[in-house]
Amino acid sequence: MPPRQPKVFFAIPCGQSYSTQRDIIKNVADAADVKAIIVEDHKQTQGLWDKIAAQISSADLFVADISSGSANIVLELGYALREKSVEKIGIFISASQQVPADLDGFVRQRYTSFADFQSKLVEWLCEQISLLDRTRFDHLAIQRAGFSDDFIDQESFLRLWSFPPGSSFFLTHEGLRFTNAHLPILTATLGLLKDCEFEFRARIDSSTIGWVVKGTKDPRNFIPSFCVMFNLNLKGILVPHIWHVRHIHPQTAYQTFAPVSVTVHFDADNWFSIVTRVRGDIIEIENDGQVIFKDDFSQGPYANYYNDFPTKEGQVGFRCHPGEEATVNYVKVREL
Repeated sequence: MPPRQPKVFFAIPCGQSYSTQRDIIKNVADAADVKAIIVEDHKQTQGLWDKIAAQISSADLFVADISSGSANIVLELGYALREKSVEKIGIFISASQQVPADLDGFVRQRYTSFADFQSKLVEWLCEQISLLDRTRFDHLAIQRAGFSDDFIDQESFLRLWSFPPGSSFFLTHEGLRFTNAHLPILTATLGLLKDCEFEFRARIDSSTIGWVVKGTKDPRNFIPSFCVMFNLNLKGILVPHIWHVRHIHPQTAYQTFAPVSVTVHFDADNWFSIVTRVRGDIIEIENDGQVIFKDDFSQGPYANYYNDFPTKEGQVGFRCHPGEEATVNYVKVREL
């Protein structure tokens, strides 16, 4: 009679933001020949909670990713800590997030990227399942977050992006045309992204375009908590900004820093391409193969506002103040 397949309960956030992580878990579980129980329904009625509690109790191992701060995951982790020995519980958290004080005494698996999450999950399972051969995972591709949109499919567009109230946007044959987005239009799937390369092609239709990295959403409401933004106009004036929900400027809302005159190649119709690279606290902007901006945001004039928000996420996006308008032809994001 073949040995019983071990059961592992995974408590992870639901939704598109964590789809890459869900895929990693399924691929690793298949390679390990374990039964993965992934519950992603946050409507925890009494009946559903009874089912979840029973699944946690019957599972051989329990894994929780607490990076999102989800109350449901904390609840599931608390129940698992009551029901199981701590050695059978894996607590994972992104290195970009702060560890809750109540969990300081527990062993945690801190990961710096999706690829690192996959590696640490494999290591943890191999430690817990004595007969699990590490070579089972040699064929697994390294998972990295990726994102692209050419703004052709309306249904896909609405699933991949989130929009501030009052913003005006529509899809044309040229791409996404938008205005009146004082707060940024942000991706919906890149919350755990850290170091990345964000490429887009755009046209300034009126005045200025802004683009955003390190976008951090507040799960409690529609207002982002944090982002670093760059405004660019047709004269080649680049202005760094920081949006910090606890440091709202009384006139501009964003904290605005000294403008920089840069050389940007615009074609005859004012289209241009930008690559923004994020490596830790250093942000670099490239146009037409030339670096036009590079700075460490943990230092200098940015430091007070930037360092005061330690749990930055990886959403990217765009912003046009009322009176400004732009069209974005395509977006590509890849994890570095």
